[in-house]
Amino acid sequence: MILTDLSILIADDNEMNRWLLAEQLGCWSNDITLAVDGREAWYFLQQQKYALVFLDVNMPGLTGFELVKKVRAGSANELSQVIAITAHVQSHQKHLLIADGFNDCLIKPIVLADLQRIISTWRAPTSGLDSQYYANSVLEKVDSNRELGRQFLQKLFNELPVQLVKLEQALLGQSAELALDVAHKLHGSFCFYGFNDFRVIASRLEESLIEGEITEAWQYFRQLLVKCDALLGMQADVLTCMKGEGL
Repeated sequence: MILTDLSILIADDNEMNRWLLAEQLGCWSNDITLAVDGREAWYFLQQQKYALVFLDVNMPGLTGFELVKKVRAGSANELSQVIAITAHVQSHQKHLLIADGFNDCLIKPIVLADLQRIISTWRAPTSGLDSQYYANSVLEKVDSNRELGRQFLQKLFNELPVQLVKLEQALLGQSAELALDVAHKLHGSFCFYGFNDFRVIASRLEESLIEGEITEAWQYFRQLLVKCDALLGMQADVLTCMKGEGL
């Protein structure tokens, strides 16, 4: 089945690798852009938003590691799902790539089953919040241990309202130090859970507080509050997805 709404960027300096991955991904999309090196990939990443970005980690000009840091620091694709492509990382070392900003990795030689897992796991929600998307993000962090993932999610759902109240009180009381401490913890939590859309807002909130921009911090806090309220409102659905049950 062709998913024409699934825009994909592939960046690899090896022509055969680019062609082969594009052919394989053609099972899911007919909207695929190819970049011949890191610099061309960065140009495309600034011009258009992609649902999935596949980056070879060893490219001339800009490596995949350098690119993902630039993407996360601010681009049209800072919330996109970025997948590392490498032949030099073992499956149990995937967490090292995730710590660098990637969502996942593909180990060469790439097979269709691995791509199917990537598409299923990381196809970003097209509108609003998506229960399965957030459940999958946590499952990636806990090596598909559903019970552990459920425990982590329940911990987040219990702590999030408390942290938001603390943050709002700190902002109202103009306690910049306390507000920064709470914002830093929230940012760390969203990084841990792999919720990139939440992570970016929390990061900007934290940066605003560091720079003493309280008015700007309030704007990011309100954005975060709206998203958190929506997430908390769908926690039962997320937990159901975590159990592997249909909604």
